[in-house]
Amino acid sequence: MNLPCEVIRDLLPLYAENLVSAESRGFVETHLAECARCRAELQAMTAQTPDVQFRMDTAQEFAKYEKKKKRRLTVRTAAITAAALCGIFLLRLMLMGGAMTLLGLGGLMSEPSVDTDPAHYADYMGAEAKEEYRSKWGMDERIFPSAPIAGLHVQEYKMVYYDPWDAQYLSYLTVHYSPEDYAAETARLSALGVSDYIGYYGVTGFAGAGDPLAMAADAYQGFVYAIGTPGQENTITYVELIFCNYSYDLDYQSYIPAEYLPEGFDAAPDNAYAEALLSHGRQC
Repeated sequence: MNLPCEVIRDLLPLYAENLVSAESRGFVETHLAECARCRAELQAMTAQTPDVQFRMDTAQEFAKYEKKKKRRLTVRTAAITAAALCGIFLLRLMLMGGAMTLLGLGGLMSEPSVDTDPAHYADYMGAEAKEEYRSKWGMDERIFPSAPIAGLHVQEYKMVYYDPWDAQYLSYLTVHYSPEDYAAETARLSALGVSDYIGYYGVTGFAGAGDPLAMAADAYQGFVYAIGTPGQENTITYVELIFCNYSYDLDYQSYIPAEYLPEGFDAAPDNAYAEALLSHGRQC
């Protein structure tokens, strides 16, 4: 959740004195990580440089997962906290005659963003993508074609983005190639290789598509891969399933054809893969 600067600045004196709740501290620190002006104001107030850490070690990731599960069980409390933090901002809007509806958690993304227009591909892939799509938790996206893709024969495309607590991504791209271009593309993918993926999130392989042409898998963040499109010649489907804390918060199966998913893949909340790791003391 990223609150407006006005609200954050009202909270900074309490934050600097460590007088805010853990939940409120999280909202402030999320905003400070992205807002240079508010960071500067905090620095002037405390004469200290905030220690913002973008990549967490494994112990911190495990703590993050546990915190996320706790938030799911206390969502009503989180809603009340968020509403209180947004109160000043809402009051100002009402006094100015503004009209704005904040749902659920007061500014958190309530619905996934879905785009099926291939013309927007460059907005979501590569170094020139929109800010929220650039890192994708450090997953390697070289398997996907480089943006732009205007010269390719695109049959299907979808990008799904959701950020209820942590950013999550699901996208797929199906491209039909000429025989010559298909040979060149499969050679490029072969050079990228196939990382170990069997067993991650219950995956046993790919039934209809055979072995992946390329695969970048992470036991925590998910998968980026390319497969031969089932039932079609000289056609490749590229897929990314990127999330954190061992699960998707969205109903991912409703956004992607089942034949594009690995066999056995389960990233639903409290999936068996996550429970097995935690029960044996494994950390991400």
